[in-house]
Amino acid sequence: MKVRKRTAKDYRVSRWSGGETREFLLFPDGASYAGRDFLWRVSSATVELAESDFTPLPDYRRFLTPLSGALRLSQNGGAFRALGALEVLEFDGGAETKSRGEVTDFNLMLRKGEATGGMTTAVLGAGESCRLADLFPAEAAESDALLLYCYAGAAALRRAEKEWVAEVGAYLLLSPEEGETAGLPLADTELLAVAEHTILAFAWMRQH
Repeated sequence: MKVRKRTAKDYRVSRWSGGETREFLLFPDGASYAGRDFLWRVSSATVELAESDFTPLPDYRRFLTPLSGALRLSQNGGAFRALGALEVLEFDGGAETKSRGEVTDFNLMLRKGEATGGMTTAVLGAGESCRLADLFPAEAAESDALLLYCYAGAAALRRAEKEWVAEVGAYLLLSPEEGETAGLPLADTELLAVAEHTILAFAWMRQH
């Protein structure tokens, strides 16, 4: 398993109509958000308006969770529903989506018919640990990439006497080594919180 660490200095930051977006990962290389030719994109956005409209993305499935604050969402003219902090919502990117609430969120976009994946979150106290496999459905082990983002606190990933630490604002990207066919060794990888109230968000992606 290959692990890469990225921090705030590595992120592409852009403004949108309702706030600011930090792009963590966009695949494949050479694709762009503006060109709508990517297979997956992982990002975090600040929503600074009391009410905002989501950009229509009909070719994508979307996953969203508020990392702080609460969000209320309306889709296709329906009633607004609450989405609490760290609650994950999956929805069609083509839906007409309005939001209310000023939050920081975590986003995953997957191109329909060409990529699969998912999102989850975890909150750990200092010294609390778990196996990565305990956080995800079994199919996550077959991912091409798994991203662990640290929103608060700090977490260490441990496997085979190696350790990688993600501090606030950093992420770790896990992927199979070239030639590996057994998937990601999630059952053999430990996650340990090394700071109090560690808040983590995860996204996993696989190309069809």
